[in-house]
Amino acid sequence: MPRRRTRARGSSLSFHRWHVRGFRLDRDRESGAELRPQLAHLRTILALPLAIAASLTLWVGAGSGPAHADGLAPGRGLVRADTGAIVGTVRFRGKPPPPKALRVHKERAFCGSAVPDESLLVDPDRGLRNVVVTLHGAGLRRSAVRSRAIALDNVGCRFAPHVQAAPVGSTVLLLNSDPILHDAHARMGPETLFNEGLPRWRRVTRTLRRPGVVKVVCELHHAWMSAYIVVAPNRFFGVTDATGGFAVRGIPPGDYRARFWHERLGETSRRVTVTPGRTRDLEVTLPGP
Repeated sequence: MPRRRTRARGSSLSFHRWHVRGFRLDRDRESGAELRPQLAHLRTILALPLAIAASLTLWVGAGSGPAHADGLAPGRGLVRADTGAIVGTVRFRGKPPPPKALRVHKERAFCGSAVPDESLLVDPDRGLRNVVVTLHGAGLRRSAVRSRAIALDNVGCRFAPHVQAAPVGSTVLLLNSDPILHDAHARMGPETLFNEGLPRWRRVTRTLRRPGVVKVVCELHHAWMSAYIVVAPNRFFGVTDATGGFAVRGIPPGDYRARFWHERLGETSRRVTVTPGRTRDLEVTLPGP
């Protein structure tokens, strides 16, 4: 009878495997030379949290404490130690108006009989949507303008988005997601900047070459359609959200004028001082039409 072979006690350790973040480490089957690259990679992964923590020392954490006597309050979010921020809310003065609709008088088979009126959107707490906030001052002219690419689409017989902002030098991509023909006629004051027919297949890019308010309309008997692009003179701007909130961050320290523009309620401004590592809270109210 063949002699039965038995495994020595403890020999199972030779098959013991370590699993660390997906690395299969066989203590006895892999040589030290084979382990070294994996261990080096593992050390890199474990070092990442320390690197991230070190980088955060460049930022000042913002709390939610009470405002200081000079009107400055700890910011919401993170603020760089060498720059400041402006955050706040724009509110509507008076009773919030009920939502309205714009009558559609062409292409009703596709567009329907009406589309929402986006020219004055106020939430129950009087937060005002689509207010464009821009910052102006001599110190900002020295800051590099970072152009960007934005888009203006035709969706459901409306321009989307209705209001947006971009720094001077940015490009706007004109689109049409509707199955019907639209056009985009853009004016700054009385001057036409571009006027492009937009069948569904066409995509056109135009450059926004100087600061100002650009109004875009569709002149193919779609008189209810309009949109606005505010071209800012620098990269320090914002657009209020559905609650009227806005934030402009990374601002060099200094004294500036913050301007608040709305398509129906006009424009107002505030003098603001930006302090390094701090956030300035602003509460602005625009009177009803």
